Amino acid sequence: MGGIRRRLWWVLPAISVVVVVFGVSDLLVGIESDPSVTVAIIGLTPLELETASAHGYRLADFLVRTRGLEVASFGLLLTIVLLVPYRAAQRWAWYAAFILPAWAIAVSLTFLAFGLAPGQPPPPAMVSGPIFAVLSAVVLVVDRGRFREAIRAAA
Repeated sequence: MGGIRRRLWWVLPAISVVVVVFGVSDLLVGIESDPSVTVAIIGLTPLELETASAHGYRLADFLVRTRGLEVASFGLLLTIVLLVPYRAAQRWAWYAAFILPAWAIAVSLTFLAFGLAPGQPPPPAMVSGPIFAVLSAVVLVVDRGRFREAIRAAA
């Protein structure tokens, strides 16, 4: 059990790398990277949106790409924090790592607050958000002892 507990923290950078991949996908592919989001929010596929409004489609595509850049940047920064100071058991990095479950749950809450198009199923991000949030929060709570031990060792 101790070996698993010592290696469990690797779940956090794995999730943050997945976040980078999601962001890069949105940046490179645009609105077509996850058509279920468009359907969930406005009830139209990206192609239907483009047919209805070329300008609206262009704006939405731009926003997805810029959001992708932001998500990829967030994931990359978090990955660096997790692989260097978190791995070295610096206590501030443990606190900073709570941004991952907070952000993951905020994504789902944003969909809930904005609302979905009538009769549309939730997009994958609304489902994966709580899963990533709970998984990362559990890892952080289980791993907290390592940070207490590091402070005692330094004293």
